[in-house]
Amino acid sequence: MAVLKIHVIRQRLDKRVAYVQNTQKTACSDFHSLHGIKDTLTSGFNCSCEVAYTQMLETKRHFKKTDKVQGFHFIQSFKPGEVTPEQAHQLGCEFIERCFANDFEVVIGTHTDRAHIHNHIIVNSVSFVDGHKYQSTPATFYELRGISDEICKAHGLSVIQNPSVKAGKHYAEWRAEKENRPTLRSMIREDIDVILAQARTMDDFWDMLRGRGYEIRLNERRKYVTIRHPNGERFIRLKSLGEDYTPRQLAARIAAQRGNVVRNIEQIRIQQQKLGQRKKYYPMPHTAAPKKHKKLHGFRALYWRYLYMLGKVQRRKAPRKVRGEIMSELKKLDRYTKQYYFLRDHQLSTRKDVALYADAIADEIDILADRRARLYADRCRPETDHAALQTETKQLTAELRRLRQEQRLCAAVQNTAPAIKARLDAATAEQKRIERKIGGDQHEPGKRSSRPDFTHGTDGNGMRGQDGVKRRGAYRGAAGGPSPQREADRGKDRY
Repeated sequence: MAVLKIHVIRQRLDKRVAYVQNTQKTACSDFHSLHGIKDTLTSGFNCSCEVAYTQMLETKRHFKKTDKVQGFHFIQSFKPGEVTPEQAHQLGCEFIERCFANDFEVVIGTHTDRAHIHNHIIVNSVSFVDGHKYQSTPATFYELRGISDEICKAHGLSVIQNPSVKAGKHYAEWRAEKENRPTLRSMIREDIDVILAQARTMDDFWDMLRGRGYEIRLNERRKYVTIRHPNGERFIRLKSLGEDYTPRQLAARIAAQRGNVVRNIEQIRIQQQKLGQRKKYYPMPHTAAPKKHKKLHGFRALYWRYLYMLGKVQRRKAPRKVRGEIMSELKKLDRYTKQYYFLRDHQLSTRKDVALYADAIADEIDILADRRARLYADRCRPETDHAALQTETKQLTAELRRLRQEQRLCAAVQNTAPAIKARLDAATAEQKRIERKIGGDQHEPGKRSSRPDFTHGTDGNGMRGQDGVKRRGAYRGAAGGPSPQREADRGKDRY
């Protein structure tokens, strides 16, 4: 029995190819295949396994199709104990010859490190013949799965009869369920469960569901029953909520709990009373005052101020002139945030603190690097425990990687802080200039507004009555226009 899966490769095709040809997973002594690696269950079609990625990349560059989808990763798994590693590899090669060998470069590796033997197949997305890209659709996948089943039947292997297709779930819904946040479907399920506990018949169930504001589409001309939540935008089918929420299953659940309806209603009433009578707690006079936050200084204060301004720009709350000054810095917002958290976590506030921390990291890196070099030398000795040395080497490598990241952050802070201060000073100066200009325009005596005159001969500061006398400030409250003092204060405390 073979199960076929497919994954789209959009980046790092080289790592996928290397994983398929992992000699620790494909090792098989005295096994040799054409264009494969010796003593491994690997094979290459229209390419050699040793340089498979290079040849695939050359094909993409030749036809100028190096972007978007890089390749496709097929996994062909077999039932434990049904095939030998050599037979599984032969079945995978036959599958490739029937599906891809005429147009695409393909690499296959049979992994035997699990209880079930499985083939990993990497297919280049661009054809080496005419440069067309392989288009993966549900129809093409079902066709490939049928070919895989035919090959298994021909070799006397079992196949899955009538494979079930599980309905997909939207990413937002999946993410919300993973984070235990309510979704529209989860709220509908909760309402149905509550109503179902009180319903004696299906008619009672539909009536109570409508009483909660749901809209129901239920008639003989419709194949599926659909409902819409009071806050929902579209109708959804009951069967999409799960197997327990189809109309037939709902009727079975009502019939099963028909004798417990009175008890269910009483329990629901008690729960609602408890929620309504929940005791409220108020702060007493002796309640401790909230803890004051420590004032920031140095680099931490500088980064915090700059991140605050970038956040204001991102939400479009800053004036246009200031936004133009630092708009280009938005692309570096994540980088600045990471540097600020680094300064906060290690309590670094001045350039001297950062330099001392960088020196300490450099010393620790030298010590760990020397220790790892000695471990590498010990691994060459035959009498050593290679497994323990490899484990310790991996731990040292992970620690060195973390320290080098912190070392780069120290260098970035030392190089970036002066530039941040300069941009912050320029943005602040520009902001003050704009505020002074706004205040000057509003308070300067005798200066006419720049807004055009209206039909009745008015300007921006007043309105003429029927007697021709200009009345300053007339109708200002009714029109909702701001007063000069409000205009002057509008530019204050933007940050």
